[in-house]
Amino acid sequence: MYRARGIAAGVLAALLGVGLFVAAGVVGWALGTSHEKSGSGTKATTTVAAAAVDPHVAAGAHDFVSFACAQCHGLQGRGGVSPDVPALTGATALTAAHLRTIINHGLGESANPTRPYMPVWGQVISEPQVSDLISYIHAGLPAVPTAVPPQTPQGQGAAVEGSVLYVRYGCVNCHGPNGLGGVPNPQSPDKTIPPLSGAVFRTEFNTDKKIEDVIRSGSVIGRAPIVSMPHWGGIIPDDQLQALAEYLKTLKAA
Repeated sequence: MYRARGIAAGVLAALLGVGLFVAAGVVGWALGTSHEKSGSGTKATTTVAAAAVDPHVAAGAHDFVSFACAQCHGLQGRGGVSPDVPALTGATALTAAHLRTIINHGLGESANPTRPYMPVWGQVISEPQVSDLISYIHAGLPAVPTAVPPQTPQGQGAAVEGSVLYVRYGCVNCHGPNGLGGVPNPQSPDKTIPPLSGAVFRTEFNTDKKIEDVIRSGSVIGRAPIVSMPHWGGIIPDDQLQALAEYLKTLKAA
């Protein structure tokens, strides 16, 4: 009898052991699943979430890059690109009205058109985008994740490099994707910013030198609302000018 009870107790203990083992496995599986979900789906439970950025400041930072402000004024407006283009660290003290006037109407093109100057953006940049740029400047031009110029490819040919530089230097904002033009320029003879493709462009700019020269010099044709081609001499290095010319030659010829 006692022997039977001992056997029963042993069996019960074994069953309890198995039960605890299974329970531990279930708990471990649950914890592991929870950890995996937190690791792949909700990292906020295990890592510190990135600090939120004011949407207008963030939009202004991206506009600052996409409209090539960074290519003249430096990343985050820190300067250092050209002695003729100031840093914007002191612009935080300017009023919104003053900054809006500078962005929309340009600055310096009549004073010395042989040097880089602030071009007229009023016909290209929308009022909400101008407001966002002002918010970004007044916030001190902070670093904003992903608001950086596109990386220029190397070792893939000059035309490929030029296609990215076309975006990096903001050419696409005025001359359109693939150089097709169509951006309004009300006071110009044809009422639009000219395309960089087609027979007219190919005839007028039929050599690399002519293309590079007009990019260097720009075209000062007046104040707002006339959009002027910026003077890129001293901003864009010669090798990149050559790459831009190679890209432009790949665009539609007719």
